[in-house]
Amino acid sequence: MKKTITVMMTILMIFAMTLGMSACKASSDKEEGDAKQEPAATDTEKIVTSITDIDTEDMTDLPLEIESVTLLDDGSVRIVPTGDLKKNEIKDDKTDAIFPFKEFGRVKQIYLVRFGNGGYRTVLALMEDGSLSALSAKELIEDHIAVVKPNISGRDNYVSVEEVKGEDSYQVIGKTEDGEEIELDFSLNF
Repeated sequence: MKKTITVMMTILMIFAMTLGMSACKASSDKEEGDAKQEPAATDTEKIVTSITDIDTEDMTDLPLEIESVTLLDDGSVRIVPTGDLKKNEIKDDKTDAIFPFKEFGRVKQIYLVRFGNGGYRTVLALMEDGSLSALSAKELIEDHIAVVKPNISGRDNYVSVEEVKGEDSYQVIGKTEDGEEIELDFSLNF
């Protein structure tokens, strides 16, 4: 157990050092190429839900490199990336956000959830059709790209999502129309 903790702490320290070094690089270099972005929200678009303070200086979770996640009244989700996620996902100076859930339909609600005991977090979207779609925490943290897995558990009768804190880990529960509670951690681990 001590060896595992020591290895995990070493990996986290290396990750933090790498992140710190990459933050020092000039952000003036822009890559060109195809982009999956749309313009920023306009004054006519209404915000349904907004999640901010995702990566803070005092957090112990692994950083997602996301400044904010906003659900707009048209069912789109606007994510403002930072750091390497921004560099990898935004290819031009005209946009500052990505809309990764767009191709999977309209979103009813968004959640930022923790799962497992390794500091993993992700953005989970309750879709209008009752299914759940999620960003890959592994891809966000390790590769700094936004990869969406649609319909993560193969169901389409969800009405809400809840994060539950245990003694030494977190669990994500999806609640269905008929009151069933589905544990989603295995579905989020992709």
